[in-house]
Amino acid sequence: MIRKNAFIAELDSDCWQFRNNAYFCAVIELLSGMKKRTGFIIERLFSIQLRMRKKYPEQRNKVLLFSAVLLWACFVFSCANIGNPNGGPYDETPPSFVGSRPPMNQLNFTGSRVEIFFDEYITIENPSENVIITPPQKIAPVIQALGKKIRVDFKDSMILDVTYTIDFTSSIVDNNEKNALENFSFAFSTGDVLDTLQISGKVINAEDLEVVQKMMVGIHSDLSDTVFTTTEFLRTSKTDDRGRFSIKNIAPGSYRVFALEDKNRNYAYDKNNDEGLAFLDSILMPSSELVIVSDTIWKDSTTVDTIMMVERTQFIPKDLVLWYFKDSVPPRQRMLRPERTKEHIFTLKFNAPLDTFPKPVPLNFEPADSEWYVSQIGQDPENFAINYWIIDSMIYKIDTLQMEVAYWKANDSIPDLLELQTDTLNVMYREPRVTKKETRSKRPVPVRRTGETHPDSIQPEVEPVIPLQMSISPNGSINPYDVLSIQFNEPVLDVRKDFFVMELGVDTLWEAVDFEFEIDTTHEMTYLITYPFKYEENYRISVDSARFVSIYGRENNPTTAQMTVKSDKEYGQFEITVKGIPLVESDSGQMVPVPAYLELLNSNGIPVKKAYVENGRVTFRDLAPDKYFTRIILDSNGNGRWDAGNYEERRQPELVYYWMHQENVRQNWFESKEWDLSNSVLGEKPEELIINKPKEEQRVRRDYREESKPRSSGNSTPNFGGIRF
Repeated sequence: MIRKNAFIAELDSDCWQFRNNAYFCAVIELLSGMKKRTGFIIERLFSIQLRMRKKYPEQRNKVLLFSAVLLWACFVFSCANIGNPNGGPYDETPPSFVGSRPPMNQLNFTGSRVEIFFDEYITIENPSENVIITPPQKIAPVIQALGKKIRVDFKDSMILDVTYTIDFTSSIVDNNEKNALENFSFAFSTGDVLDTLQISGKVINAEDLEVVQKMMVGIHSDLSDTVFTTTEFLRTSKTDDRGRFSIKNIAPGSYRVFALEDKNRNYAYDKNNDEGLAFLDSILMPSSELVIVSDTIWKDSTTVDTIMMVERTQFIPKDLVLWYFKDSVPPRQRMLRPERTKEHIFTLKFNAPLDTFPKPVPLNFEPADSEWYVSQIGQDPENFAINYWIIDSMIYKIDTLQMEVAYWKANDSIPDLLELQTDTLNVMYREPRVTKKETRSKRPVPVRRTGETHPDSIQPEVEPVIPLQMSISPNGSINPYDVLSIQFNEPVLDVRKDFFVMELGVDTLWEAVDFEFEIDTTHEMTYLITYPFKYEENYRISVDSARFVSIYGRENNPTTAQMTVKSDKEYGQFEITVKGIPLVESDSGQMVPVPAYLELLNSNGIPVKKAYVENGRVTFRDLAPDKYFTRIILDSNGNGRWDAGNYEERRQPELVYYWMHQENVRQNWFESKEWDLSNSVLGEKPEELIINKPKEEQRVRRDYREESKPRSSGNSTPNFGGIRF
């Protein structure tokens, strides 16, 4: 700005003869503001030059010099770009430990406060979840980040001759850039010895081989079978985002290792609390040894400076695998919150299946008939649901139904003892809010009737007849392995096989065929039709009107569904020869392969095909074109499904292997492959199917050089001093 003002003052003194001229003043104003487009300024300069040459012909040379100087000044001033000043490189270094009170690894500690100091201001992310203190504390300590230090105040009494560990995992971050200090822990002892051994490993879900995150892992020095259910852990740790754990500062001795989904936070397994678990069959004796390892020093992120061989302490075991499962013991029975989404239906939900349906006893209404409802199993993917369809309209018009419901549940003190539980329920229904648009659409329409002179006569509303809704699926193009489903929207009084007619198209005629008919046990308003469909054949299913009547008296309309089976050329086939299946001793004393079945998974990891291994071979037919993965379940009991473990029986869950090979199935295609289980790694899963992946870096590293560059105006033309062409 100073340069610009000085230049204008000098120009004013040299061209004094133009100072009272209006065009000269306009030029000075344009040059001073520099807020309009440069192209427009140049255009004005040429216009001013022509007019000044006409008015002052004797000053022609000065006019030319004046215009050239102004044009040069525009480009000189445009050299300055708008940018942001930066503060230099960003901090990418995590905090460093500089000291503590008491000192690290202090012996005979008798205090109740620990202070840890760092070289910069820090915070602790979610200390209640990420900071693990062992031995477990009955009264939670107070953990605070105060400037450049962390203060831990123990509220529980200290145990003599015990090594304490405060494992911060990766929760300590600097205050500005959130750089994490990885795997930092602090230890001290209340006795003469500091225990230093440790064990490490991983917790994996036995059913789908997903790593289990944030899972408690603990050890017991008591080797009895009941210690896991009666006593809290001796020392604990938690799994990280990769399912890994490390229990530190262990004393020499023998231990049992467990993982626990500790829902009630008592550090012990409660089988009736629906807690997941994992346990190691063998007894561990931690140890350590000195090993020679290579240590690489890097000049930068890509260039190696020095590789040195150094001696380090290696703790054993370091690669434990714990197979997580939910115990096959049924959880303790309890009722969940009831629902009434429609006025004529209310739903009772339980956390586990019931042998018998509860019978609701009315409290604020009196049914005219003892059979005032129809109960059916509801559809709920997470809980056991029972739908109660109210038949009496005088009852379901009541907004709030008060009832008593009795059901069997486990005793709180003795879980194996069942007792009759009676609950009082208030089941409320609220009419959904109607919008103004819906209100207008329901208004009666004025119509003119014959013989009437006034056009505003209103035709009375006629109650529409709502039929019983019935659907048949799939229809149209179907697969040869499809099972047809007939579904109603309300309970039906009578459903029989002979109400349906299934026909096969032969030339231009239809021939009746026999089929299998059954109710769907998971949904009582759904019925299943099974038939050995053949490629490229046509079928149809028809039902006459009024064949079915619902509990509300609604009848079905005539329904017909036609379907055509796809051609065999639209599918692919995949044959797998399986080797290396473990052997077990049969009843006859011979060594035979463990019963096993293969599941074919689509690209989303959902099973689409299942087949037992027979004579070491499995063939999957009628596969839609897609990319498939394969897994094998070693079905030890041969019941055709994966079984979880059972801690009381000391039984581990059934083993699952994933094949790392992905098969791309195409139309009219056949492929045969060999899978040797002895070459597969137990616990390994294809990257494409992994769900519980480690959290990505939440904060994107910024480049201070890029941020200091001029801001882009979004225009592709040159930018002169913030003025766009």
